Amino acid sequence: MSFFSTSPECQKLGLRAGAVWLENLCISSRSDQLNAAISSASTELTKRYGALDKVRSSAEVASFREIHRQVGARPKKQPPSVENLYKYLLKRSDLPPINNLVDAYNLVSLRTLCSLGAHDLDRITLPVSLSLLTGQESFTPLGAADPVTVTAGEFGYVDAEDRLLCRLDVVQADFSKVTTDTHRALIIIEATSDHNSSQVQQAFDEVVHWTQLECGASVQAVQEPT
Repeated sequence: MSFFSTSPECQKLGLRAGAVWLENLCISSRSDQLNAAISSASTELTKRYGALDKVRSSAEVASFREIHRQVGARPKKQPPSVENLYKYLLKRSDLPPINNLVDAYNLVSLRTLCSLGAHDLDRITLPVSLSLLTGQESFTPLGAADPVTVTAGEFGYVDAEDRLLCRLDVVQADFSKVTTDTHRALIIIEATSDHNSSQVQQAFDEVVHWTQLECGASVQAVQEPT
């Protein structure tokens, strides 16, 4: 069974996405080694970009913003996840400390300009698809107690029970979040047609490297973008 797919409509928009299925995770706070890697990346990437406007004007982030506009979203109000990460990094020279899995894939996102997110496999039903939304999907955003209305025509990640796991690449669902109780996770890696193949491959390789190193993960399966 294919555990992840991208609809032709989303591919036509320019989205390219795949996923890594991880088992045997140990979720905790980030290690000194990951802290050091984030600090090093902060120094390197601050020198490379310097200001958020330069991040926005990169081909990859500009592509995310344009795809958001095409589906009726407002990137000025809710920027793509990569842009949000850079805004935090350039202001604080760090990443928001969540846990070792999230912090690791956020580092990969910064380094590759791909958008990454993770969902607890014991709380979702496979397969997951990147699709245009109908507006009927159920969705309770991360940190919220009550469901919200889904906007038809936007793109998002939906599981087999028609539950929205992530709106655009911006807002994740609360029910599928990674916690210290998570032992199996699906990491989604999203790029656009403006990302080159080496960037996308780097994102997959680094996700495997860091999750094995930080979380003791074993890789069950990989679905790369088609």
